[in-house]
Amino acid sequence: MKPELPDIDKFERIVFRKKNTLNLLLSFSLKLLQARHVGLLLGTNRTYLKFLPPVKWDRGVMHKFNGKGVSGLIFKYFGNFIVRYQGLSPVRLYKENQFGEKEQTTGIISFVLRKHKDFYEKGIKILVIDLSETVIDEGEEKSEVSVLSFDGENFKPLPDVKVNNSIVRRFKAKNFVSAYIPDYGAIVFNTITEELLHKAKGKFIHEKELKKRLSLLISAIEMASLAYIGHARGRQGAHIIWRKEKRLRKTALQLKNKAIELNAQKKYLKAVGAVTEKQLNMEAVNITDGVYAFMDMVGSASFRKYLKPRDYFFILNLCHQIAANNAYLYSCRVDNFMGDCVFLQNTSPFDSVNNVNNHFPMAIEERIMLMVFSISSTFNEIDMLKKGFHAMDKAGRVKEMIQAAQIDISFRAGLEIGSAMIGPLGSQKRKIVTAIGKAVNNASRLESSGIKEKIHTTQKVMTILKNACITKDTKNIWQVLCKSRDSKESIVDDNLDFFNCYKKKFNLGENIVSHQTNVSYKEFSQDVTYWVKCIPD
Repeated sequence: MKPELPDIDKFERIVFRKKNTLNLLLSFSLKLLQARHVGLLLGTNRTYLKFLPPVKWDRGVMHKFNGKGVSGLIFKYFGNFIVRYQGLSPVRLYKENQFGEKEQTTGIISFVLRKHKDFYEKGIKILVIDLSETVIDEGEEKSEVSVLSFDGENFKPLPDVKVNNSIVRRFKAKNFVSAYIPDYGAIVFNTITEELLHKAKGKFIHEKELKKRLSLLISAIEMASLAYIGHARGRQGAHIIWRKEKRLRKTALQLKNKAIELNAQKKYLKAVGAVTEKQLNMEAVNITDGVYAFMDMVGSASFRKYLKPRDYFFILNLCHQIAANNAYLYSCRVDNFMGDCVFLQNTSPFDSVNNVNNHFPMAIEERIMLMVFSISSTFNEIDMLKKGFHAMDKAGRVKEMIQAAQIDISFRAGLEIGSAMIGPLGSQKRKIVTAIGKAVNNASRLESSGIKEKIHTTQKVMTILKNACITKDTKNIWQVLCKSRDSKESIVDDNLDFFNCYKKKFNLGENIVSHQTNVSYKEFSQDVTYWVKCIPD
């Protein structure tokens, strides 16, 4: 494009020093879009006062003009009189129908002035109306036209917007460009450089240049709007400042509440195995230091027939939620829910989403301890649930259900460590990121051959746990124990041995580990395995 861009930096330097801010905006905008005419409409009501709150506006009054050539000069000095004389100003935002009800007036200017809230919520939008292919009906007051809105990045069509045929005919317009000016009114351009709006196959030929100029216009409007407010004094100035202060406070509160909501959602999604887009597209990896566990409801198949489907799912979902909450608390992850079974893991690929400080990488000892604490906490909470003491079921529905059905609910768990492959798995439309491998299979077999309310594990895991300690080097589990409500300093202060801390945490007796020999289940077999007690007698 041939016309040079006006200097926006220079505009910024002088706009806050000039007394006549609006004249500066007009001259800058006229040069920017090479328009035939440019005008400013003051948003007001029957008082015709400036600086009124936009919600009180009921009309737009032509305030200032500028333009090129002789016609531009005439409109600069006599434009307000001309448009008033010809009935083009003021532009009414509303009208009354035959029933005395208030309706919105059609037309570009009234539409722009009514959309003042969009500036605060979505930023300034510029409307571009190309009239080159529009046939203006002499007998009609309004005509439907093609209108595009520009938000600083993209063009979007606006349906059901009309133009005032009288204004089009009076200004011999080939196109219009219009935008809202915060706390003032609107700016309207009559026939900007037509070359900017030329299209080919439905797209602007010079779209990049058009976007650049419209973006500069947005910047100029934002600056001029603030500079114009500086001229408000006394009560009017105080009202404007208070309006903006209220908006800022409201926005700050909304952002704060949204942040709380998003953080809560983020925690929940992490706990139930949600993954990032990056992880869904990750390359499958082989992990040698993973910890895997399965939790399964004992006797589920037999007592299901004693519960209504909705009651059964109510109980099961509460148990799954408890498992998910504890998984997150202890930096583990729910890999998947499979019926009444929960698959848990603690592996390095998910340290960044499992509430883990990456500056303190975890050794296998800490991963195992976190998993044991997660499962035991889940079992203890489920025990509270069925006794009617859990906060998630304050009405005690679960207790009533299992007493009425004369059943019991309990879980067992299996835990194993070792190698597994981790990667995205599933169809194109539904994928999870899961672990597959011998250690995973063993954890499942250990669960199947386990005992209710205990963790079934291998000699390899038990050897690690017997030598494990909770110290400030095991940062993740140390922090959880110090922060948990029922943990006293003695749990992590006097005796750092894992099993001593574990017994104090869950009020267990001395004999919390027992062993079993010659365990086999399907293709799984072990000479010696161990059960870790989770719930006190």
